[in-house]
Amino acid sequence: MDLSGLRPAGGKRSSKRDRIVQLFLAQKGHVTADELYDLVRGEDPGIGRATVYRTLQWMVTAGIAHKVDFGEGRSRYEPSLRHPRHFHLICNSCHRSSEFLSSDIEAILEEVTAARNFETVEAEIKVFGICEECRTGIKAPALDGAATESVFARDALRIAVATERSGLEFYSRAAALANDPRGREIFERLAEDEKDHLGTLEQRYAELIATDPTLEARPTFLFFKGAAQGIFAEGAEKLRGGVDDLRALLIGIRCERDSHKFFKKYGDRFEDSEGKQIFLEFAEEEREHRDMLIKEYRALQARLGINRPGRRGSTAPPTH
Repeated sequence: MDLSGLRPAGGKRSSKRDRIVQLFLAQKGHVTADELYDLVRGEDPGIGRATVYRTLQWMVTAGIAHKVDFGEGRSRYEPSLRHPRHFHLICNSCHRSSEFLSSDIEAILEEVTAARNFETVEAEIKVFGICEECRTGIKAPALDGAATESVFARDALRIAVATERSGLEFYSRAAALANDPRGREIFERLAEDEKDHLGTLEQRYAELIATDPTLEARPTFLFFKGAAQGIFAEGAEKLRGGVDDLRALLIGIRCERDSHKFFKKYGDRFEDSEGKQIFLEFAEEEREHRDMLIKEYRALQARLGINRPGRRGSTAPPTH
């Protein structure tokens, strides 16, 4: 990571601070100040405890680190730079924490803060209870760095597969309802695209699971079902009420637009990983489908003699 742009206001570059920051950012979990000091001392015995502590406080102020309290009588720190906002489950017995990311919770927070005209600086959700291992004695598999990356990719693929299945149902239904031959052809083509891509994603998922026999059973990290899969499910529900071809195309445009925005938004937030790549690839596919539907929507308007956007009585498709 390039730290050239990170320094305290009015301060000078420090090679010691840079080494501390690099070592901190390499950690996958939550570390205490003393744990980080021990790690730093192992790399460079010449760096003192006070330097480590000052650097930690600077990282919090600079937005590189996030300070968390898990109820164990001491603070812990986790990287926040290029790390999506997430939430914690904390065991009252062993004080260990596990992370999860939920777009549905984020949507609720955004809705509430927007309704109150409240500018959020930081949001933290911690759920306290007793973990499965402390309740049952059954030891859960540890998540080292490699396993965390695999779980991330697994969950990203699960979300993409669920969204693709939902899209396949939507376009199959739209094709069956369409009266306009060209519109029906577009819906059939998109349904075929969804089917092909679904097969590719399912194969990719099977290959990932084959690399680790325990991966399928590991706890879910990404909870995106409502925001992702629900986009096309809602569109399919609208089709059930009976719509004309223009309306069906418009619903498809909105579904693809919202799906593109969703996967692009979260893909941009993630650190470089297979999960990030999956989200951004999917976002690009949704953008291409959106543009195809917009083109067909305008062509159908022309065939029906409906005014183009900007003229009286026209209906413009959403493009952003």
